[in-house]
Amino acid sequence: MARKREFPKGIGFALCLIGSSFLGLVYPDFLLGREWVDVQLISNLATWCIFFFIGRAINLTGLVNALKQPSIVLLIQSCIFLVPWTCAFGLMQLGFLQQVQVGWFFLLVLPTTVSSCVVYSKLAGGNGEFALTQSFLSNLLAPLLIPFLFAPFISSSVKFAWSIYPQIFMLILLPLLLGIGSRHFPFLWTKEPRKAEAMVPPFCILVLSYLAFARGSSGGMFQLCLNELIISLLVCWIGMSALAWLAGRFISKERRIRISTYFVISQKSLATGIPLAFAIIPSDHDSLFATMIIPITAYHLFQLLMGSLLVSWMNSSKVKE
Repeated sequence: MARKREFPKGIGFALCLIGSSFLGLVYPDFLLGREWVDVQLISNLATWCIFFFIGRAINLTGLVNALKQPSIVLLIQSCIFLVPWTCAFGLMQLGFLQQVQVGWFFLLVLPTTVSSCVVYSKLAGGNGEFALTQSFLSNLLAPLLIPFLFAPFISSSVKFAWSIYPQIFMLILLPLLLGIGSRHFPFLWTKEPRKAEAMVPPFCILVLSYLAFARGSSGGMFQLCLNELIISLLVCWIGMSALAWLAGRFISKERRIRISTYFVISQKSLATGIPLAFAIIPSDHDSLFATMIIPITAYHLFQLLMGSLLVSWMNSSKVKE
């Protein structure tokens, strides 16, 4: 995947993501400063499109088959959501809740990123269908679980609005359901509709990334400590990797399943994280929003880099089980 430079895969998308984030930081007024631009409408439309096309790509047969093994589903989804939440909540109780760490706590309860998780699993010799099914399940659960799980980490100065659930239903769950229902009907009339549709969510993520960094730039994003960011990034990735490795060894003796389990648990979704951040954080709390967007983006880029290195290592070392 690291060798693929075309959009929306591999380095091509990572470079575009860096570019959109940089533009948001340097030129926030390009969109936010124009009276005729409805930023909320643009972000809502981009979110709606992301989950609509995710719904169109869902393999219902794979989901049904996965649910026939509830113990495996429960273990993997717990490692994606509940175990990281428990660790983060413990750190909060010990007094480690700093401003930038709110973003890392939010990151820890995000679902799996679907595309890179599946691609890395296949390239490393894992079970692509298993990775696809489990990652889709996590994204179906995320809109329901994340507001509830993240509420304890919101600063006391921000009143968590449970009324966001109707908004989440309209922007995330409804387009998912509509996308699933429209799977057998053509939506983009092109020579290769699947490839064309695959480009829509990444493009929308770039739009949301620009808006997120443009909003965060006015909230003290440049004041974040670089050393703290790097240390938190490494600790988060190492912790999730260790959890994913242990879960894989517990779930199956088959190497292909273990590889897929690793990528399913250790990867975190930018496509779900940014829309949910927009929904959860009020528009008048840009400083809190800024501390959430930086970790999500940094971890996403880092997991792409480390994933490509791990794929190369797995293919060259021929690990014996």
